[in-house]
Amino acid sequence: MQSKSCPEDSFGDGRAFGGSTTELEYGKFGAMMRRALLGLFATAVVAVACQVPVFRFALERWPADHFALVVTSEGKLTGAIGEALDVLEEELKGDSQAINLKVQRVNLETLTEAELVSLPALEHAGEGPTLILMPPASWKSKTPVWTGDATVENLSSLLDSPLRQRCGAHLLKGASAVWILVESGDPTKDAAARAVMEAGVKEAEATLEIPEGVIRREDFNKEFENIDPDNILRSGIPLKIDFATEVVSADDPAESLFLSMLMRSGNRIPGEPLLVPLFGRGRTFGGLTASQMTPERIVAASEYLCGACSCQVKEGNPGYDLLFRRNWDRLLEVEEITADSAIIQRNLDRVLFGAEEPKKADLGEEERDHKPLLIGLVVFNLVAFGALSYLRRRHRMRESS
Repeated sequence: MQSKSCPEDSFGDGRAFGGSTTELEYGKFGAMMRRALLGLFATAVVAVACQVPVFRFALERWPADHFALVVTSEGKLTGAIGEALDVLEEELKGDSQAINLKVQRVNLETLTEAELVSLPALEHAGEGPTLILMPPASWKSKTPVWTGDATVENLSSLLDSPLRQRCGAHLLKGASAVWILVESGDPTKDAAARAVMEAGVKEAEATLEIPEGVIRREDFNKEFENIDPDNILRSGIPLKIDFATEVVSADDPAESLFLSMLMRSGNRIPGEPLLVPLFGRGRTFGGLTASQMTPERIVAASEYLCGACSCQVKEGNPGYDLLFRRNWDRLLEVEEITADSAIIQRNLDRVLFGAEEPKKADLGEEERDHKPLLIGLVVFNLVAFGALSYLRRRHRMRESS
């Protein structure tokens, strides 16, 4: 959950207005209102926040955004690449979640005007059969992630790679995140970057903790005073603060396509190492260049990942998805928590249902209905800003007189 702070000239200490009595009065009142509003807002955020860490919430509940693979050719594509594409399309037909990818073949000989307008990728088509990987809509970009000849080798590298396999294995074993160091080729710089990465990861593992209130699978038979369904884990993999690390060369041919996605933020400086965190279902929020790289920044990024997921909407959180050949729901054995789930049925008198569902027991003063708090917050905002507006008008009237 994010909020925008008010500019200082709205909630200042009065000095911006010259320091007169009225202005100081306005400033003091404004400062008081700011502290009160921030306190109330913080209380509201805490009251409604889910306690599941961001990295685990992303792994279990955020489906990966789909890429689009546009395959262009003059006439029907045949041969080995045609057969490989047939196999891929058949796989996706049987399991649409096998990889976060949609395939579209375009025959340039029979191209319609509508297709030409609707497919910006076509301007990147080569003279021969071409693979054009377009990013998900969430990237907000119409620039291809990668373009190359339509060959079996390129298709294979596009769909998977050794580094992605290792990262996927780490995440499915419960790693909070995988920190990937993209080496520059300069031994001195790369060794220094690796030392910073290892120091930051070690500090994060030693200091960060899982938020209280998360309900693990192994806790299902325990007694709870209250159960918020949002706090129940959807899979049985271990929940822990644990960071994996991987090192890859920027020139590794087996990872060239994956690295083009991993480093799409454009903040990599040629000849400099880059450190990128990977979490959830193959999601990242960009990398740190060597000049930005400190253990403290690694800990800060890790703290966000291990903190309670206060904003459960994927689009409300930083980051972008990468292409992974994984059916995450199947591999995680994700269980949706509903009113019919075993843990809910065993503890109906303790479950804190949302506002749209009736509660099964009267919780009295401990009832967690957040509507009054949020309504109160809105009313308080209106009163506060009304008072501030009144003081400002009174000051202007005195100046005009």
